[in-house]
Amino acid sequence: MRKTKIIATIGPPSIGLLTQMRKYVDVFRLNFAHGDPEQHKLYFDEIRHKAPDAAILVDLPGPKMRLGDFEGTIKLSRGQVVTFSKTGDGIPVIEDTFYKAVGQGSIVLLADSEIRLVVESVSPDRVTARVLNGGLITARKGINIPKVKLKTGLTQTDVSLLREASALGADAIGLSFVVDASEVDEARRIYPEGFMVAKIEKADALKSLADIVQRADAVMVARGDLGIEVGLERLPSVQDKVIQASRSAGKPVILATQVLESMVSNSSPTRAEVIDVANSVSKGVDSIMLSDETAAGQNPLAAVRYLDGIIRKAEQAAAPAPPVKTKDENDAMAYAAVNAALVAKAKVIVAHSRSGMTVARVSMFRPSAPVLALVESQKKLREGRFYWGVMPHLVEPTTEVSDVFEVSWKKALELGLAKKGDKVVIVAGEPTARQGVTNLLGLHEI
Repeated sequence: MRKTKIIATIGPPSIGLLTQMRKYVDVFRLNFAHGDPEQHKLYFDEIRHKAPDAAILVDLPGPKMRLGDFEGTIKLSRGQVVTFSKTGDGIPVIEDTFYKAVGQGSIVLLADSEIRLVVESVSPDRVTARVLNGGLITARKGINIPKVKLKTGLTQTDVSLLREASALGADAIGLSFVVDASEVDEARRIYPEGFMVAKIEKADALKSLADIVQRADAVMVARGDLGIEVGLERLPSVQDKVIQASRSAGKPVILATQVLESMVSNSSPTRAEVIDVANSVSKGVDSIMLSDETAAGQNPLAAVRYLDGIIRKAEQAAAPAPPVKTKDENDAMAYAAVNAALVAKAKVIVAHSRSGMTVARVSMFRPSAPVLALVESQKKLREGRFYWGVMPHLVEPTTEVSDVFEVSWKKALELGLAKKGDKVVIVAGEPTARQGVTNLLGLHEI
């Protein structure tokens, strides 16, 4: 099985390919920076219909300046003078913040800094700029102005979209530009059932990284804006820092931005992209996410197929990910299960869990055996899609320890993960104990 999960962003080119993409995709992402409530619901319902067991991640836009809405693409050429305006002529930007943030000589970056412009004149509702590095832009692309700090935290738009995502029943929420753990808490108060993914894309987030990781349910290395913030030269070391902090805390870590960017227009990735994915697998990331490749690209199905294939080959060749330390007796039980499976040559580790914590703990130690996660709610099943090496399945609630063990080995047998004579490791929490405890461990020969 492929242990590193795939997240794919859905857009017009891919919404009709959900059935084919589900063979490769564990989590579908909806970027709420684009579209309206009607389109959001249409896409959400289509995913639930075509891929009911997949998780849905809703990404909030956060406090970021963006281009306005327009049809198709606009090509910007080096030396060209362009106008940004509120009034409908030129490239639309309706946010007042943009016109207040720039001055003559300011550098404006578009599309994750691929396009650079220098500002020549500014008025309250109009900015003219000369293109330094050209390229294609589409509606709602992000705007970055180096050295300009925007207000952080959930915006009014975020709060509205978060409530919309809650009403739809989103499984996970991507919180953009998080710089303080209190932002995760605020989002959780609005949507307590949401699996909160903190996106690390601001340099200031690194100052409180440990707290953010601790309070979030998962972490994303959002390399686009993060690269602009810290500088491209520092990005590899910062990426490693975020991955290590997340892994040490037992939180799933997602790698995102420009993973197979060339496949937005090409039918195959570049060699550098393939190596980047393989290196990320060896670092032990839980998931790798595609953005424009599947949301706006010409080859969304080919992109997920390529990513699946690259990950599989990389996992076959990769050395074990660096170990993490146990923090308490619950971690110790999960670690013991991983070691027992290795020594006994068990075919599978069955993690039976009500809260999902036992599943998270076993995944954290990156076992060589596959992890069959038996959970008692659809919510925990879909959350399991974010964890490395985990195959989540729904089972009926149990009240007896003997039932936990019997259901576990029978499910492994039923799913073809083990056969008569094989050994399986079973790890769980007592059904009568408080949720979140891992205190049962067994080695069973079928």
